Amino acid sequence: MNLLDLNDDTLICVLEYLSDQELDRVCDVCDRLAVLVDRFCFYKKTLDLIMTHHRNRNTQHFQRTHMDSMSYRVRWRMHENWRQGKYEEIMFFPHRTPYSSLIHLEKNWLYMTHGGQIRVHRRRSKDFLKRFPDLSYGNTRDPDITALAKIDDTIFAGTMCGTALLYDPGYCSGTNFISKKVAPVKEYLNSVDFRGAIYVTATNQTSKLWRRLEELGLVDFEIVYDLGQPFKCVKIGPDGKRLVGGRYRDNNCALKLIDVETGTIEDQNTSSHAVYHVIWRDSNTLLTANFDSTFRVHDLRTDTDVQIYEDPYDSSVYCLDYDNHYGVLCGMKYHGRVNLYDLRIPRKFVQMYYPSQMNSYGSPVYDIASDASQLFIVTDRNLRVFNFNADWAAYRDYSNVFNFDL
Repeated sequence: MNLLDLNDDTLICVLEYLSDQELDRVCDVCDRLAVLVDRFCFYKKTLDLIMTHHRNRNTQHFQRTHMDSMSYRVRWRMHENWRQGKYEEIMFFPHRTPYSSLIHLEKNWLYMTHGGQIRVHRRRSKDFLKRFPDLSYGNTRDPDITALAKIDDTIFAGTMCGTALLYDPGYCSGTNFISKKVAPVKEYLNSVDFRGAIYVTATNQTSKLWRRLEELGLVDFEIVYDLGQPFKCVKIGPDGKRLVGGRYRDNNCALKLIDVETGTIEDQNTSSHAVYHVIWRDSNTLLTANFDSTFRVHDLRTDTDVQIYEDPYDSSVYCLDYDNHYGVLCGMKYHGRVNLYDLRIPRKFVQMYYPSQMNSYGSPVYDIASDASQLFIVTDRNLRVFNFNADWAAYRDYSNVFNFDL
C-alpha cells in the first residue's frame, strides 16, 4: 500500500507527528501533500509567529506586505530566516553628504523624504524597489522635511523652519503642499501627527494642538491648545481622545499623556528621562524607544512599565517598528544596527541585524519600516533593504553572541 493511497484525514493524522523541518521537506514530495501540509499544519504553526503571523489580517503590518499570494509554508520559512539572520541585502539611494530621511511603507509604495521633497517609489518583486520615483511632492531645495505622518491619501509633514505641510487630494492641485506657519523660523519640527480633524505639531520649543477647518474649498488650521512643552515625539491614540508625547530631556519623567479635549498633561510613571519614539500598541499600551538604551512596554491602566528590554551594547534606541502582534524592531544609535524582540520573551533580544559595508560606521538608524518579508533601514548615507524571502542567503546569526557557554 502506498502512503498516498490513504485518505486526507488519515494523512493529516500522520503528518502531525513530523517536525517543522520534516514537514518542509514533505511539501516537495507532491502537490497533494504540499496542500495538506500548508493548510492543516503550517496554518496553525504560523498564526502567532513574529513578523510573519496572520492572526489579524486587518493590521497595518499585514496589509502592507508586498507578497500577495504567500503560503503558510513560506511564512514559516521567512520567520525562520528572521530568527536566524538569513537575508539578502540591497542598498538604495547612496549619497556622500550625510543626512537623515523618513519613510512610510505601504503594500505597493515606499514614501521617502529627500530634503524638502517626498518621493514615492514603487515596490517591485524582482528588484524590490524602483530607484526612480513615480511621484514626488514638494521640492528638494525647500527646507528639509523633519517629521512625517500619512493616513490613507493625506500627508502631514513638518520642516526644519517651523512650517507644516499638508497634502490632501481633495484640496491640493497636482503634488503641491498646503503650507502653514506653525512656529517661528528657528523652531525645528520634531514630530507631527493627526487623526480626523485633530492635528499636533511638536517643535524644539513648544507643542500645539490644531483643528483642521474646511470652508469655501479652502483648508486652514486653528490652534486649540499650546501645550507649552517641547516634545521629541508625539502620537495620537487610536480613539483620538488621548495624545502621548515623549520629551527629549526631562529629569522627572519624559513620557507624558495629554487629554485632547482639555489639553491637560499628565506625567507617566517611568524612569526614562528621554523618549525618542513612541508607538501605540493598543488603546492602553505604549511602546517607547528611550535614550537609556531601553525599549519599554508601558501600560496606561496601571501607569507602569510592565516590560523593559535593555540593549546589551548599551546603545540608545532611536526608532521602533511593530508587527501589530508580538514582534518589535528597534533601530539603534550606532552601526546601523536593528534589534528584533519578541514580547513573549522577557529581557532578551531574538536577533540583531547589521548592514554590511557601511560608509559611516557610526550612523544611527533614523527610521525603519517592515512587512513580513522585508526590512527597510534608513542610515545617514543610504537606504538598506533586507529581504528575508531568500533561502539561498548566508546566515548572519547574532542571537547567541552573548552566550559564552556555546
